[in-house]
Amino acid sequence: MKTSIFEKAVTRLGSLFNILASASLFAMIMLTSLDVSMRYFFNRPIAGTYDVVSLMGAVLASFAMPYTMLEKGHVAVEILIERLSRSKQLIIETATHTAGIVLSLVLVWQCIVLAVDMKAAGEVTPTLLIPFYPIVYCMAVCFFVLSFAILVNLLKIWLKGEKQ
Repeated sequence: MKTSIFEKAVTRLGSLFNILASASLFAMIMLTSLDVSMRYFFNRPIAGTYDVVSLMGAVLASFAMPYTMLEKGHVAVEILIERLSRSKQLIIETATHTAGIVLSLVLVWQCIVLAVDMKAAGEVTPTLLIPFYPIVYCMAVCFFVLSFAILVNLLKIWLKGEKQ
């Protein structure tokens, strides 16, 4: 079956997000290594490393989710489901994917609410005073794309009969 424009767009966006997550991981490794080296050899730690690494951890986790879903990199427990008929498997897979989409959209909504509250309260990191709310908005975007990634997988199940 031919790949749809929607599936291609979500896959490309998921791949782009994965590159951002990978860059965040690399930056976290480099910054932490440099901070430890500076602390150990020169007794001069890098100020704000904890702040930046914490924010990059949020970027890493949220930006990796859509790609992981598209690549089926999540943990799946199929010991009971694989014994069921294909029609019952489809019902269960549809229900779990639908629940995943709903949960992702609730997370989008709550991230937006949280980001608005954080911006209004002026919440910032303790050392460098970096505002939290832009990262939380980015997380909302990632959860929105995650809902599309779940939908792509669900459409594959329905249209191609692909087993998850």
